[in-house]
Amino acid sequence: MIGVAKATRTRHKVVTAAFFLATVLYLDRAALSVMAPVIRQDLGFSPMAMGWVFSAFVWGYALFHIPFGWLGDIAGPRRVLSGIVLLWSAFTAATAAAWNLASMLAIRFLFGAAEAGAAPNVTRAFSRWIPPGERARAQGFFLSGMSAGGALAPPLTAALLVLWGWRVTFVLLGGLGVIWAAAWYAWFTDHPANHKSVNQAELTLIASAQPANRAASISWRRLLGSANLRAILLMYFTYGYTGYIYITWFPSYLVEGRRLSVAMMGFLAALPTGLGMIAKPLGGWWSDWAAAKHGLAFGRRVVGMAGFGLAALAVIPGILVSNAYASALLLAVADGGAALAHGVCFAVCLDIGAGRAGTVSALMLTAGSLGNVLSALAFGASLQYLGSWTPPFLIGVAANLAGALLWLAIDPKKQLV
Repeated sequence: MIGVAKATRTRHKVVTAAFFLATVLYLDRAALSVMAPVIRQDLGFSPMAMGWVFSAFVWGYALFHIPFGWLGDIAGPRRVLSGIVLLWSAFTAATAAAWNLASMLAIRFLFGAAEAGAAPNVTRAFSRWIPPGERARAQGFFLSGMSAGGALAPPLTAALLVLWGWRVTFVLLGGLGVIWAAAWYAWFTDHPANHKSVNQAELTLIASAQPANRAASISWRRLLGSANLRAILLMYFTYGYTGYIYITWFPSYLVEGRRLSVAMMGFLAALPTGLGMIAKPLGGWWSDWAAAKHGLAFGRRVVGMAGFGLAALAVIPGILVSNAYASALLLAVADGGAALAHGVCFAVCLDIGAGRAGTVSALMLTAGSLGNVLSALAFGASLQYLGSWTPPFLIGVAANLAGALLWLAIDPKKQLV
């Protein structure tokens, strides 16, 4: 009897490549927050000025999600991802040339604009390569790469900062994306059938994941009028506020609010993203398992609500406890709770987006970016005008509670297109 050919696992290599992309993306993004105390001193930035620097990235990030998501749906993620990674790597290196507030704002805006296309185009790639039953896990593993980059950024950047200063550090970090972009362009194909490492058994396995060759036409008015989509956008807005705390102001909070050394900050600031490396794939696995057992809606909602709920509950003891190390651990648990739901947020975009998964995820990311802006400025304003770290953290608690409730309004079975 002739055995049935075993399916190849090229789709898993696509997810692994996305993991390393996310690692580079967050390493480049989080490096600024680690070096912020030194840069503020060197360039004479006030807390509010630093808040504007953090938010400059987000404005570029917010404005270009939708154009790059749309471009990925049309041109394919192979070319689009390669191009945008080269762009953001160039602007990472260019940060070394900043000499005042205006130049730093311009460079970080352009850096954010280039990074905006990463997640929508990975989501678009997954829509062709990943079967529905593996999507939350794939998104969770991809997003855990962001946590890996965020965890790597504090110790690596602190070490490079001590050795060569902040300007050389940005130049060195810029080289990593160039390597990834070249490898992706040479290896990846937009269609699994065109990849030399994919056999017929794997093609059959992932056939249900593939949308039409051309993205379906869609009415923007109808899309934006969907109550389902509005619930997703509001939910991710709340995630954007709280998630941005840990890649912007958290290192400064440990140094200035908890009076820890830069060396100790480099270790403790990696805790939130370190937990996220575990929580994101775990949440994806939990969601796919629960969906198989109890239905898609339950599988997505239970993880989203549990993650956001834990994120809210851990913050209050984290900011009230007197011990600095206990505070860092509790706040890391809060970020890890939200990370548990992160992959599910993007899995929902695949569930409802189909051939427009890139565009739908771009809209969600745009909403999250608005939360990022509010977070960056809330901390800057609270420090400069109130002299307190507490109010913006409490806003985050309310945001996470609202986000948990919004999951009840999200129906992953109701496709938008």
